[in-house]
Amino acid sequence: MKKKLIISTLVSGLLFFAYFYIELRMPVKFAKDEVEVYIAKGTSFKGAVNKLVNEGVLRRFSLIYFAGKFKGFDRRMKVGFYKFKSGQSPLSIIDTLGLGDTVKIKVSVVPGETLKDIARKFGEVNKTEEIKDSTELSEDFLKQSNDTGLLKSLNVKAPSLEGYLYPDTYVIEKGISSKDALNTMVSNLRKHYPPDFKEKASAIGMTENQVLTLASIIEKEAKLDSERFQISAVYHNRLKMQMQLQADPTAIYGVKSYKEGVTKSDLKHVTPYNTYKIYGLPPGPIAMPQQRSILAALEPADVPYLYFVAKGDGSHRFSETYEEHLINVDKYRNALNKPVADTQEMEPTPDIKKQQPHQHSKIAKKHKTTKVHSKKKKHSTHKRKRR
Repeated sequence: MKKKLIISTLVSGLLFFAYFYIELRMPVKFAKDEVEVYIAKGTSFKGAVNKLVNEGVLRRFSLIYFAGKFKGFDRRMKVGFYKFKSGQSPLSIIDTLGLGDTVKIKVSVVPGETLKDIARKFGEVNKTEEIKDSTELSEDFLKQSNDTGLLKSLNVKAPSLEGYLYPDTYVIEKGISSKDALNTMVSNLRKHYPPDFKEKASAIGMTENQVLTLASIIEKEAKLDSERFQISAVYHNRLKMQMQLQADPTAIYGVKSYKEGVTKSDLKHVTPYNTYKIYGLPPGPIAMPQQRSILAALEPADVPYLYFVAKGDGSHRFSETYEEHLINVDKYRNALNKPVADTQEMEPTPDIKKQQPHQHSKIAKKHKTTKVHSKKKKHSTHKRKRR
């Protein structure tokens, strides 16, 4: 009798083990090829397994729940979106959940892009069953980018987060909030600053925002990496001499897409960013600068240039005097058969009108330069100190 009981117990145990084994490894077929389930913040492991059963991802609750508990998944489950494929075994499904293998999205920030560009991409890849309209997500991204509370929490002293999202490919959790995504991108920017960023910015009399603003202009102007430091020098020299920067990309910021190009009529736009209308730097960046542009803004080349013109091959011809600049304009524009009035790149012209007091006057005051405000003399006759 005792022997029969032992045998019966062993058989029962083996049958239960076989059932348990088969149940955990038998593929689960879904109505669709893939099922995506969101496990919200605050959901317990028990609640998560229940949700998977309700969504048709798991057949039964008990065995799977206790298997997960045995593996300790109840103590390290992550919130987020989980994607399961039809034909997965319950064991594989519970492993996916317990190991926190959530769905990731990729958002690429390309040098020279604007907040609008990145907001559009963020909206497209971050759609969910609850929020299927990418426009809604994009608008929230832009709204958060301009939120004064978020700017303050990030210690960003600028009108928005334009210029503060570091160019990179971000692999982030699907369903991530705009705020959390922006925090990640701004943090990444500051990780890529040179170690002595503050010291270098202070040495040239600029704040973080001013450095990034200049770097963003360099980013939009430079086609060749080797020219970033020379282009930077042109604008640094103009700032010192209280000349308008007259950077083409600033004329259309907030007006139209950079892809449309800059025309002569665009230079007349009256905006806080158009450096054909204002003196000094704009109130904030006009695009996302890469690391080399930031470095160029901090370390301009030691050259006396004040002008440059596109040569048509991506490079520029730099000059120190307006007379030399006009010769270069005539040479390269004629070679390209581009009338000056129709060109889409209007390089800095010799506006040496005295700069009115503005937020960037500290930059000019920090560097002693020869006055160049006389209207009776040609600009080219003035002597300038080289950096």
